[in-house]
Amino acid sequence: MSTLVLIVKVTVDPDCVDRLKPAMLENAAQSRLEKDCYGFDVNVSQDDPNTFLFYEVYKDADALARHRQTPHFLNYWNLLQELGDKVERTAQLYDKLN
Repeated sequence: MSTLVLIVKVTVDPDCVDRLKPAMLENAAQSRLEKDCYGFDVNVSQDDPNTFLFYEVYKDADALARHRQTPHFLNYWNLLQELGDKVERTAQLYDKLN
């Protein structure tokens, strides 16, 4: 199994940023405490303060699967579902080349 990098782009309706941003940051902070999460950064676009890029690194696919079952991820994910079409999200997985 190879180390996984997950790149997530989230664009949020300006009216919802103040509601979603704390959940994004809490998810990242708690994720960094997970044994097999090697990094989780939340970045904001210099051109658009409503667009965020997550850079996540996991030991392997199993570590990512475990992450997706944690309370902090589910908190963030459930809020995304609640906000519905006020949030656009894309995600792409990469294998890290060593």
